Amino acid sequence: MGFWVKHLALSAILIAAAYYVLNGALPENMDMTKTSNAAAKGLSQFYESFRNRVSERDTERDQFVIKLGKPTFPLDDALAQRGLVVKPSSPGWTGESTPRRFESGGTLKEVLANYAREEGIELFWYLEKDYVVKHNFRVDSNFVSALYQVGRAINDDFEYEVYTFFCPNHRAAVITQKPSHFVRTNCRRLNK
Repeated sequence: MGFWVKHLALSAILIAAAYYVLNGALPENMDMTKTSNAAAKGLSQFYESFRNRVSERDTERDQFVIKLGKPTFPLDDALAQRGLVVKPSSPGWTGESTPRRFESGGTLKEVLANYAREEGIELFWYLEKDYVVKHNFRVDSNFVSALYQVGRAINDDFEYEVYTFFCPNHRAAVITQKPSHFVRTNCRRLNK
């Protein structure tokens, strides 16, 4: 019988202690929510300011990224149709070497498309994002090299590798993540 008395008394003490802890009946100097630990406060403030800086940076970055969505027209079909109406260029075509300016406020896609049109080429931008140029910059090279450099610059922002191609029989430049068999066999992959 003494066994049960000890255990029931211990249970009553534990229940009473739990009641006091849950209902705030602890003395003020034992309140765990109000810490006077300077290191803990400093770490907490640092973490809060770090989170705010990261979220501000992400918000600022989002201002310069344009979500385009998936292209609706298949790239292979677009290239095949273009191949029927244009005269092929030479397989080693690179374009004229000239300073190519990317001015603040424009997008990479529209600037490259304009340079492509000036060279008699059509740009097929088959990526789900475009980028607003934040600061003016210039690429002193031919069109093919400029396209390759832009592809390398934005590559890390995508899940899969960004590939750039020149398709001489279609007088087309392609920037895409997942090149089809048609693109890989009919177009020249750009590198440096």
